[in-house]
Amino acid sequence: MNEILIVVGVTASAFIGTNMDNFLLLVTMYSRYFRHPGTVAAGYFTGMVLIAAITIAIGKLGDFIPVKYLGLLGIIPMMMGVIAFWKLFRRPQADELDGTFAGNSGLAIFSALVTIQLSNGTDTIITFSTLYADSSNPTDFIVAPAFFAMVGVFAWAAYYSVRHPGIGRFLARYGKYVTPFILILVGFYIFTDTASDLVPG
Repeated sequence: MNEILIVVGVTASAFIGTNMDNFLLLVTMYSRYFRHPGTVAAGYFTGMVLIAAITIAIGKLGDFIPVKYLGLLGIIPMMMGVIAFWKLFRRPQADELDGTFAGNSGLAIFSALVTIQLSNGTDTIITFSTLYADSSNPTDFIVAPAFFAMVGVFAWAAYYSVRHPGIGRFLARYGKYVTPFILILVGFYIFTDTASDLVPG
């Protein structure tokens, strides 16, 4: 049970660390298309399903990597965390949200959400494919439900933030400072090769 809780915790942490920017975009889309929350949510879920499918496919390549080298994959999210930390001290860049908006039709909104998730999902794909590659097959069946549970949590939290703007502003201001440390910790978890390989299989 302890191992399962650890895997769920790592999955949730990895999701938060790689999806904070997507969360803020989702808040923006809920706000802009407040008359179409169901369409926004559907586009978000569809995009994340596609990301999950790509992640699992890439992660399965880990079956061809010798077990003793799998832990080295943890270097990837650790480096992503270091890069994210370095970016905090760069000169702020212009807001890029304006180019993400679609028309007001349901299909246009849905397509925009799917496109946004795929175009911003590279870090999620890299981190979770690394996690899948490092984990045993039984663990994969823990990671996947935890991943989609976090998708649901983010969808609800983003919608809630639109109705409570103070929360959205707080996350926008401070979320970026948490992300690098989460990625580094997830990478360290993979590097040490602990709980994901402890679940018997």
